Amino acid sequence: MFTKIKSGIFIILLLAACSPGNQLSKVETSEYILSDSSSIPEDSLMKTKIRPYSEKMEADMGIILAQSAEALEKGIPESKLGNFVSDLCFESIKREYSPSDGKTIDFAFFNNGGLRKSLPAGNISKGDVFELMPFENELVILTLDAVLTKKLINFMASKGGVPVSGLRFSIKDKAAIDILIGGAAFDSTKTYKVLTSDYLANGGDNFSFLSEASKRESTSIKIRDAIIQHLYIQGKTEEIVRVNLDGRIRNE
Repeated sequence: MFTKIKSGIFIILLLAACSPGNQLSKVETSEYILSDSSSIPEDSLMKTKIRPYSEKMEADMGIILAQSAEALEKGIPESKLGNFVSDLCFESIKREYSPSDGKTIDFAFFNNGGLRKSLPAGNISKGDVFELMPFENELVILTLDAVLTKKLINFMASKGGVPVSGLRFSIKDKAAIDILIGGAAFDSTKTYKVLTSDYLANGGDNFSFLSEASKRESTSIKIRDAIIQHLYIQGKTEEIVRVNLDGRIRNE
C-alpha cells in the first residue's frame, strides 16, 4: 500500500499541535512516496529504549500456565472451549459473589465470537489466553424476569447454541425446549440472575434486549483474568485440563 506524504506540512502540523496558539501555517514543500514502512530508516536509539519492555512482555506472554490433554475449540451447539470458559467463569464468580438479597447466580452465557482462538493441546501459555480473549471484557451479573430469561434462552437456540454453564436445553425449530436451570425446570414465575460479559450486556452480537434487565451488577473482573487465574491454579496443582461435552445444549 502506498502512502503519499507532504513532509513539510506533516512536520508543521505536528509542531503546531504542540504550540500554545495551535495556529497552522501552510508550507509548500516537495512530496514523496513510501512504499512501506521498511523504507524508513531504523531508529537505533528508539529500538534500544523499547527493547527491555519488549523482552519483558515476550517473557511474560511465554509463561506456561497449565497443560491441556487436547486442543480446545469452539463450536455449536456446545464445544469444549465454550464449556471450559463458561464453567470456570461461572464457578469462580459464584464463589466470590455475596449478594445483598442472598440470591446466587443461576447460569452463565457467552458468545462464540468472543472466543478468538482455540487453546492448544499441551502447554497453554499466558500469550495463548491473550489470543483467545484479546478484549478487555468484564463479567457482569444481570437480573432478568422469567419472560426476558425465556427470550434470552430462545435467542441462544436461534443462534444454534452458545457457550453456557448451569443451563441445559434442547433446540427444536430454532427454539429452546426442555429447559433446565441449575438442574430444575424453567419457572415462569421466577426471577433469574445470569452471568455474562459486559459486551453482551451492552447489546453486542444482537443481544440488545438485555437492556431490559431490571438490575446490572459489575464484578470488575475481566474474563481473560478469570481464565488466567483458573489455569494458573490448575498448573500449580499439576492438574491436566480435561473438558467433556455433556449435552448441555442438544439439537432435537
